[in-house]
Amino acid sequence: MASPAVDNVMDVALWFAEQARREDIYLQPQKLHRLLYLAHGYYAAAFAGRKLMPASFVAQETGPVEPNVFRVFEGRRPDIDLRPLKPEVENFLTRIWRKYAHHSTEYLNETVATHTPFRMALRRGVGEELAHKAIAVFFVDLVRDGGKPKLNPGVLRTQDGRTLQKWVPTAKPVARLSNKG
Repeated sequence: MASPAVDNVMDVALWFAEQARREDIYLQPQKLHRLLYLAHGYYAAAFAGRKLMPASFVAQETGPVEPNVFRVFEGRRPDIDLRPLKPEVENFLTRIWRKYAHHSTEYLNETVATHTPFRMALRRGVGEELAHKAIAVFFVDLVRDGGKPKLNPGVLRTQDGRTLQKWVPTAKPVARLSNKG
């Protein structure tokens, strides 16, 4: 597999933090993690599974979290110089920023809560890692399906969540008599 496009996850996290500072937006820590996750997934979809950054996401109750970023950004923004990114990576991150930065943290949490890789990891337990391959496959499907995640392909549900069963008649059809006469 090709090396990640960015040397470390901190460069991407700091890029998002700097973008928020430039636009005078408070970037909540949860929102930063959702942006990192979304950028990582969409990058994998756009570039045949290639990682945007060497990152591991773990399942927490609120959504996927990158534990290194969580630790470094725990108290406040770290005093680390922002390194310039490759223009193609910066353009990609700008598109992610424009698509998701205006959404609330709650909206992003609800969105990623429907993602299969996150749900699978959370089912195994809090702190379980989301597999990169599962993230890449999910985002490829997401892009192909127009941005709407499939909750469970092939299973139809009613509005109240009940699973629909295929109806199969059990009785033989009854011959109808004609009233022609």
